[in-house]
Amino acid sequence: MSKTELELKLEIGEDAIRKLAGNPALREMAIGKKTRRQLRSIYYDTSDLRLRRERTSLRVRWDGKKWVQTLKRGTSLEHGLSKPIEVEAVLDGPDLDITRIDDETLKPWLEELVSDTTLEPVFETRMKRDIRLLEVDDAGTVELAIDRGAVQNAERKQDFSEVELELKSGSPHTLLTVSEKLFDGERIIPSSRSKAERGYALVCDEGPATADEAKPHLYTRADLSPDLPCEDALTRIGRAAARQILGNWNAILTSDEPEVPHQLRIGLRRMRTALKIFRSATDIDDLQPLSKQARDMGRIVGQLRNADVLVSDIVAPAVDDLGTKKRHEALLAFLEEERLRQRQAVRTALTGTDWTCMKLNCMLFEQAVDRALHGRALKDDLLALSASELDRTWRFVRKKGRGFARHKISERHELRKALKELRYACDPFLPLYQTEAAKKFLRDLRRLQDVFGYLNDVAMAEELAETIAADHAGRKDLKKSVSAICEWHGARAKEAMKKADSRWRKLLDDRKFWRPA
Repeated sequence: MSKTELELKLEIGEDAIRKLAGNPALREMAIGKKTRRQLRSIYYDTSDLRLRRERTSLRVRWDGKKWVQTLKRGTSLEHGLSKPIEVEAVLDGPDLDITRIDDETLKPWLEELVSDTTLEPVFETRMKRDIRLLEVDDAGTVELAIDRGAVQNAERKQDFSEVELELKSGSPHTLLTVSEKLFDGERIIPSSRSKAERGYALVCDEGPATADEAKPHLYTRADLSPDLPCEDALTRIGRAAARQILGNWNAILTSDEPEVPHQLRIGLRRMRTALKIFRSATDIDDLQPLSKQARDMGRIVGQLRNADVLVSDIVAPAVDDLGTKKRHEALLAFLEEERLRQRQAVRTALTGTDWTCMKLNCMLFEQAVDRALHGRALKDDLLALSASELDRTWRFVRKKGRGFARHKISERHELRKALKELRYACDPFLPLYQTEAAKKFLRDLRRLQDVFGYLNDVAMAEELAETIAADHAGRKDLKKSVSAICEWHGARAKEAMKKADSRWRKLLDDRKFWRPA
């Protein structure tokens, strides 16, 4: 019969493998002795690769003792995490035999898929696998496998080394605990391709899987319903934020696109907001380190985001409108140099070893929640919890908005941050309130945020002028350019303040959609 695996796959080099072998945590958790196997796996598919299109792999493996046929459904990796459905059968030899598949759902599905064609070997892997069984007291066991080998077909060959951790028994969060103990303080790289995907990439000559990885990763709202348990809602909302974080974390290392750090900051804010909202339902203190690290990373990435905004949203529009680009080339070059410096600083910081536990908790967010709750269920009703938290956040916004017309720049900034928190609190709960009032409130909130965003840009231009005056007193060309930019934005800021006042009043008048009509 079929079973669902839970695996974490990490790419790792020889130095890291040697270091892992001497890790005291490995010795403390190990059960029994290390075993080594020579594995050969032959992967089968049709000539037009139908199994691959269905995210399915079919292999026959020699494990050192016997031939084992394995059908896996759902083989793709998501940031190193794999949860395929798996069906195994022991064979007499290396020849495929799909009649031995004993799953009543997968067997007829496969037979129908390949009914008019044949299954043939398309590639194979050969590798050495070192295996240790690890145990966490009162939690469960995990198999640690260190694989070093190659994937090959008739024309090509590619070496690989990989660490694979598979839950064997007990609570799913055992996988997270073991990973933290083994890799805290080490740089980890989630595998982007399973061994099957490596083989298919070799067959199709696709090269590294980097094209999509360098693109901005946008937030996808989680699917919620009023009867959903609160712990499941937290898992879904947090997992959506974690995907946005991990996708843009990876992209920022290779992409120069300004949208990438922007989307990374949004993902980090969404994660912090989700943890804050659901913390009120119970004492989920185990997740607070993740919230703190999300805050700290947001501050680091924020420096690059500010540098991007100075160039793209503050200086460039003013220069284009003034029609005097040559006069401001020195300022543009100065800011571009600062942006390059900030980008490199962010990349250096984010490839460091301080963020390992944060990355693991994002990769295994569902397991992190499971561990934090210690088997408890959140007692609150989801609608009641969302209404209570949205009310609390709205009261905070109202407090920050008192005396709006007389606000100083610092006070406007505090209100802007409060509005962001309200936005990120409202947005994931929108599926619970499919009403026009909810859509209108979010629309008006976004419009007010847009105005506040521009006013914040104006404040950044003024701060830039102060910085240049203090740190580059001899650069008259820079001071002259910044002065012109500030004057250009200053004229528009007055109109923006009028819009802000109007949109603030409109938001105050909107019906709060989470309250009964």
